[in-house]
Amino acid sequence: MRQKESPMLSALLYTLVAISLFLTVRILSTPSTIGLSQNSTTSVSANLTNTKKIEDVFAPIRMIVHTDKRIYLTQTPEIMKSVNELLSENLLDGIEDVSTYTQEEFDALILTPTQLEIRFAEGVPLELLSRYFTNLQEDYYDDTIDRIILNSKEEDPVYLLNDETKQVFTVARPDNVLQPLVDLYEGQKDAYMEVESYESESAISYLPKEAITIQKLVYLVEKPSNSYFIDLLFKDTTDLKDNGNDEFVSYSDNISELSIHKETGQLSYYRNILDAEELPDYRLIRDSFHEIKMLDNWTNPFYFYGFDEGTDNVYYRRYVNGYPIFGEVDYGLTRIHMSGSSMTELQFLTQVIQTPLTNRREDVTLLSGTDLLAALDAGGYSSQEIQMIALGYDWTFSEESNRLVNLTPKWFIQIDGSWKSLDQWIGGTETEADDSGL
Repeated sequence: MRQKESPMLSALLYTLVAISLFLTVRILSTPSTIGLSQNSTTSVSANLTNTKKIEDVFAPIRMIVHTDKRIYLTQTPEIMKSVNELLSENLLDGIEDVSTYTQEEFDALILTPTQLEIRFAEGVPLELLSRYFTNLQEDYYDDTIDRIILNSKEEDPVYLLNDETKQVFTVARPDNVLQPLVDLYEGQKDAYMEVESYESESAISYLPKEAITIQKLVYLVEKPSNSYFIDLLFKDTTDLKDNGNDEFVSYSDNISELSIHKETGQLSYYRNILDAEELPDYRLIRDSFHEIKMLDNWTNPFYFYGFDEGTDNVYYRRYVNGYPIFGEVDYGLTRIHMSGSSMTELQFLTQVIQTPLTNRREDVTLLSGTDLLAALDAGGYSSQEIQMIALGYDWTFSEESNRLVNLTPKWFIQIDGSWKSLDQWIGGTETEADDSGL
């Protein structure tokens, strides 16, 4: 007797056949990525991507509150995010006036009591801060500012300062712009530390009045697969040459070359560009951001860190908990060389911190500002030689595994354009427990 076929069984069989055919077509139509796979021993995450926003990268990094007698500073990321948002909401009109101050006038303006000071890591072109304005005049697009000052007199303008040129731009103050910023101090005073001003080579800066304790951090690190960077940096991967060796993953075509250090994940890229058009600085900087915004997958704050007019190099730096990352090898720095609107060179670390190992944290106490300057002076470095001082993290890979990174808080000092830790400059130690007696 012939068995009657079940309609449900037939439908199931047809569905399975359709799925099988679909998967076969997908497999045959997908290009092979053999040879472009991850060669590093660090962990890999296929979804480790983070597209950056221009308003987060060209943003202030600290706020300083000048009271009638004392000065307080914060660089807490959550507070600075609110500062950035408030400046974007309370829009300024166009530039009303610009003056060049003497050094004494410039310093006096910065240190005026009862005012707020908002600082950027480096001078930012005004065009890249145009979100703060209703109508920024094009004549000022290429001018840069390092800080914004709002004093307690509501009738006074907003001051935009350039530390290098001593130019001061003035803008009419919007209504009710000061109080929301003051509230960020009044409501979270424990996020601010008392600081004292000091005069560096170019401008007034601030150091903590007392010794400061910050935790050393340990993280697991990850990086996207090498094919992720290959796909973004090469338009056509069919004719790539594999130049890799025991130390580097390396690929090239007729006009460009990519190498990634297998152990550290440091990426270097070069592209040959001919006959690039001349562009204003702000355009070079903006275009460099569009080159890096998808390549670097750092999920913590990432800020513009300067532009070299002589070389057309644009710099960005990684931050953690409001502090910049440095190192004997400067793993926190991203360098992009622009030729016109195109990137010709790129260097940055592909590895990113993902998972904190909280049980490995430990407190590190660093010198106060006074003791730090005394240590530098004893080592032969006067404040007039110092370009900048930053409290930051020293990135080092753990000896027990290249999947672990140590972030150790240290004082870093820039002299003659070079960033080094205090112990590198003077050969000592940075903690209060130093035998030097500081």
